[in-house]
Amino acid sequence: MKKIITILMIVLSAHGFLYSGITIYGNIKGNILNSSIKKRISKLTKEKAEKEIKLQEITEKDSQLKKDFNKLRAEKGIKVVHLTFDDGPTHNTTEILKILKKNNVKATFFVIGQNTDMYKQIVDEGHGIAIHTYTHNYKEVYSSVDGFFNDLYRLQNIIKEKTGVEAKVTRFPGGSSTTRASRALKIEIINRLTKEGFVYQDWNCDSTDASGNRVPVETLVRKSTCDVREVNLLMHDSAAKGTTVQALQRIIDNYKSKGYLFEVLTVDSPKFQHIKQPEKVD
Repeated sequence: MKKIITILMIVLSAHGFLYSGITIYGNIKGNILNSSIKKRISKLTKEKAEKEIKLQEITEKDSQLKKDFNKLRAEKGIKVVHLTFDDGPTHNTTEILKILKKNNVKATFFVIGQNTDMYKQIVDEGHGIAIHTYTHNYKEVYSSVDGFFNDLYRLQNIIKEKTGVEAKVTRFPGGSSTTRASRALKIEIINRLTKEGFVYQDWNCDSTDASGNRVPVETLVRKSTCDVREVNLLMHDSAAKGTTVQALQRIIDNYKSKGYLFEVLTVDSPKFQHIKQPEKVD
């Protein structure tokens, strides 16, 4: 009996030592693993920070190069036209995209919150996509500064979701000269746009297609052909603007015949603004 008890005690002692050893080993291994993970995280965090700094430097250099280029082409008298379309996308956008593709011409689409699956086609075909607010409802958009930005960010988020593009170019419904909002409200909105990295664009050439739904093609062609060095042409691709589609080929032909380059609007493009946006707001 004593033998059996002795053997049991030896077995239990051995089991205890084994358990303790495993526990100690596990703790040591866990500490080593945690230390290794922490070092790895620290290294990756440092690398991420370094890459973010480099990306910021590259972005700033790219922006400066674009500004220098814009200045140079102004000095050289190079003529540029920015074709812009508001209030889409619609079935007319589809037809406009076909015409642009046929002519190897790029444009900028100031979209609203409808037919959002078409956003990707616009981007995939090399055009600019910009924000014209989600609702384009004057009462909502111009109810307050927060009302404006809630609407703007709602659309920006959808554009990002559908295309991967974080749109930073915007256009006021009715333009910054609209009388549907007070000047004081517009100035507040403009200052916040500047603080949050947005650039807004108006226009310096008006097709006048906003004046009615069946503006004659001849009128649109004539009004859309502006004889200035740099043109920001306002057109619409909303559902009722069929004559704009009909006039587009002739408008493109006119600018090509005059030696214009066709460019997409970006945050670095020359600003066409009825109320000037400050470069910086404190």
